[in-house]
Amino acid sequence: MREKFEKIPPPLQKQIIMRCGAALVSLLLMVVSLLLEGNLYLSLSVLLFFAFYGFSALQLLYRAVTDQIVVIRGHCTGLEKTPMRRRIKTLYLWSDPHTVKIQIAGKLRNVDEGDIITVYTATGTPVYENDGCQQLSTYLAIDILKGRGSK
Repeated sequence: MREKFEKIPPPLQKQIIMRCGAALVSLLLMVVSLLLEGNLYLSLSVLLFFAFYGFSALQLLYRAVTDQIVVIRGHCTGLEKTPMRRRIKTLYLWSDPHTVKIQIAGKLRNVDEGDIITVYTATGTPVYENDGCQQLSTYLAIDILKGRGSK
């Protein structure tokens, strides 16, 4: 199993490890809350977090091992940022022969135009046509290589 895990791309490995870590922290919190409080309802609510993160990590691991991942690689051609906090909300990626518009889910830092971006998504993820671009709303992981592309 270790060999299969090592074959998974590093950004997906990081996501799997983070989800497993969240599952283990929630399991630890469940045990601590059950021992300290003795309240079964509080422990069950934390157990739901454990189940959610554990299932999420296992699902991502299964998809990565069985090659149910689509890799989109290209260079960044544009960014849209929020007005106040200047966070990146949309990333435009040129992947021959299409421009892909990606809605960013969380914080994404240090991205400039011309950087090489690799986006990992599941095989069944819907892609929509919007304003001449292929729009991708969800993804599993993003990898950024600084300054490798050309404008």
